[in-house]
Amino acid sequence: MRYVMLLALVACSTPEKEDYTKQKPPEEAPAPPPTKDKPVAKKQLGPDEMGQCHLAASGAITADQTTKGGKDATNISYWYTPEEQKNMMGVDGFVINCKGTDIKFSLVPGGGKQDGMPFKPKKYDFAAGKGDGVLMIQFGKTGAKAGSALPTMDKPTGSVDVTAFDSHHISGSVDLSGTVAGAAEKLTGNFDLMCPNLSGCDK
Repeated sequence: MRYVMLLALVACSTPEKEDYTKQKPPEEAPAPPPTKDKPVAKKQLGPDEMGQCHLAASGAITADQTTKGGKDATNISYWYTPEEQKNMMGVDGFVINCKGTDIKFSLVPGGGKQDGMPFKPKKYDFAAGKGDGVLMIQFGKTGAKAGSALPTMDKPTGSVDVTAFDSHHISGSVDLSGTVAGAAEKLTGNFDLMCPNLSGCDK
C-alpha cells in the first residue's frame, strides 16, 4: 500500500508540460514602404558612336571626305526639352555641319517659314541656292593662304533629302550642283548623325 501511495505522490508532483501550441504567434514585421523605381540612365554615346557624314566633290575641285558626328556636327532644336527650347533663339529647325579639311558643308535654317524645317523626314530642294534653308559650301584647307577666301560653291541646285529624323538621329543624302569660280562642281554624299547625348535624346 505504501508503494502505491508513493507513486501517486510522485505523479502528482510532476510539473505539467508546457503546451507551446497555446502560445501567441509572433507578430509579423510590417512590410517596408514601396520604393520608387529609379529612372534608368540613358546610355551615353562615345565619339565613335555619333555617326558620320561622307561627301564627295567632283569637277573644278575633287575631294572625298568623311567626318564624325557630335555636337559640332548638329544643332537641332527638337533634341532639347520644351523648357530648353523656350530659351532658344529663332524658329524651330536644325543645322547640319560636315566640316573637314577639304569640304565644309552646312545646312542652316533660313529664318523663313515657321514649319520650314519640321521634325520629320523631308526633301529640301534648292534652285540657285534658294530653298527651305541656307546652304554654305566651301572647299580647301583653312589658312592655306593667309587672308585668302576659300573656294565656294555658288548657287547650289539640287537637294538635301532627309530620309529619317527623330529623337535618335537625322540621316539623309546630298545631291547638289553649282559652280566654283565659274567652273562646274558636283557634291554628293550621305549622313547619319546621332543625337549627341542631349536632354531630348532617345537612346
